[in-house]
Amino acid sequence: MKYQLIVFDFDGTLADSELSIMEAMRLVARDFGLPEIDCSVVRRGIGLPLQRTIELGLGLDAGDAEAAVERYRNYYHEIAFDSTRLFPGVSETLELLRREHLLAIASSKSRQGLLSMTRHLGILDHFSCIAGAQDVAQGKPAPDMVLLALERLAVPAEQCLVVGDTVFDIEMGQRARADTCAVTYGNHSAAELRGANPTFIIDSFSGITGCL
Repeated sequence: MKYQLIVFDFDGTLADSELSIMEAMRLVARDFGLPEIDCSVVRRGIGLPLQRTIELGLGLDAGDAEAAVERYRNYYHEIAFDSTRLFPGVSETLELLRREHLLAIASSKSRQGLLSMTRHLGILDHFSCIAGAQDVAQGKPAPDMVLLALERLAVPAEQCLVVGDTVFDIEMGQRARADTCAVTYGNHSAAELRGANPTFIIDSFSGITGCL
């Protein structure tokens, strides 16, 4: 077995949370008197630390974006549980993978948010490690979250596969010296992902079984 550990991004990889993210961003933009958001611009920053996502997505300076973070989190919490869904094949594939692999999550969401959402979606028990924004000194694309999972689970980097939908996920995995798998159904395009040179590219979540 080549990979002992598989580390997954959450938004855009395990779960389709785009509606929740965009609506929370719209509400924050309204509060700051900004025009209607450009979803394509917001999408490009998803996966980065939340403040940076807000800076890029809404065009706010660092001070205003910092002030917007808690407002965004409050709106997101009100919206997300009704509008976030697992992508097709995620539940069944995770159930298969956990039989032979350790599974982890590395996400720019808060740790508490990840625990609440994965519990709500019925997948919390599949994961041996969940790393969120507050667990590391540096968010994506820094390797900190993957390194944390490797350390906690005592797995060498060469036995780890990092799976995500953005170039930030791929860079995170590469900087941790792990192999990487890009999924094309999330927030970044297949062309962008190919440019990041992942080890594998798949078009559906269940396709990961062909990489192992």
